[in-house]
Formats: sequence, structure tokens, C-alpha cells
Amino acid sequence: MPRQLLPSYARLWRRHVRLYTEVFSAALQELSITGSLPGDEDAINERLCLLLRRICYQLSKTRDQDIHPPHWEMPIPPVTQNELKGGKIRKRPDFSCGYINPWANSYESHEISLHVECKRLGNPTSAGWILNKNYVKNGIKRFDNKTHEYGNRASSGMMVGYIISMTPKDIEFEVNSYQKKLLPDNSEIKFNFDNLRVMQTHQELDRKYVNPSQFELIHLWVDVQNGD
Repeated sequence: MPRQLLPSYARLWRRHVRLYTEVFSAALQELSITGSLPGDEDAINERLCLLLRRICYQLSKTRDQDIHPPHWEMPIPPVTQNELKGGKIRKRPDFSCGYINPWANSYESHEISLHVECKRLGNPTSAGWILNKNYVKNGIKRFDNKTHEYGNRASSGMMVGYIISMTPKDIEFEVNSYQKKLLPDNSEIKFNFDNLRVMQTHQELDRKYVNPSQFELIHLWVDVQNGD
């Protein structure tokens, strides 16, 4: 039997996801060797923003294609009447990578965004701020709750983890332990650790509150403990 081809939009969306996975991986690799990173999460994102812009520019030149830098802290715009908030401030993923769907059959699906949420990982920074728990509760969970709706209409999203302490293996164990408590239906996160500064794995989610239900969450973890 001949191999079934993916629908045109699905192929193009996967290409979009692969491109920005490459962009973020390259930017995180550079971030990991800069040294003396600020401890504040928002300040790290700000540093990352500069690197993402430069890498998109370089790839645009070498590949002769338009590669737009991810939007930093852009609110998720309403698409239907039901999504209007009365002018209230909307939830903001750390980064959004928009994609125009040329195969859309309605205005609601004309633009889809790959949303990226970034969190620090490691030992708690205070008694009330447990980083690895926060990665789950205020990170992964935002891709399937009615409050944030990250990844709405998209089949993929991305989590970036800044490792500021602990070993990646210990962090993986703690993150999965918190998932069992807070998101028991989620599959475990499993990395292949190869002494790399930037690590990648994929997690399949069956979402209950955000469409589409079948969702791929890409995890990129970067070790920023010791810059060169």
C-alpha cells in the first residue's frame, strides 16, 4: 500500500514547527554559553528575544526565505465573538510564532500560532516558589485550561525550561512527579540525556478543554548553570 500523504496544511504546519524548533534550539545553545545570566525569568526571556531575532535574520539570508522573529509577550487575539473579553488584558504566552494557513476554509483558521512558554527549572528559589512544580502548574497546564488556552487551534506547542540548578535527570523526575499529582492523565516526559546543553523531547497530550484535543508539546531544556 502506498504511503498516505499528509494533508497539505498538516505538512506545512509541521514544517513551521520544525523551523521554530530549530530557531529556538540555536538561540538556546547560544544563551547557554553567554554566562552571567540574570536570575529573573522575564529578564532571561528578554535576552533570548535578541538571540531569536538575530538567528531568524541569519537563516533568512542563508535560506533566501522570510523567517519572522517570534513575537515576545503578545496577547492572544480574539478570533470569534465568544472569545471577546470586554477589553480586559488577555493571557500572554512568552513567545508566539504565527503561521498563515493558505488552506484555511474560514477566517477562524486563517492564522495559527505556535505558542511557547518559558520557565526556570531547578531547586526552589523560596519556600513558596517551587520551580519544577511551576513548570507543570503554570507552564504545561496552560496548554489545556480554559483560562489561558495556549495552543488554541494548533496541534503543537512548546515549553522551554531554563535549568538554573540540579541535574536534568533529577528535574525530569520531579517534573513527572508533579504531573502525576496535578495532571495525572498526561504522559511522562522522557529525555535522552547526552551531555548536551540543549535537550529536546516530545510529549503527546489528549486535551480536554482546548482544541484540537490531540496535541504535541515540544520540550526544550537548556542548561544555563555554567556559561563558557
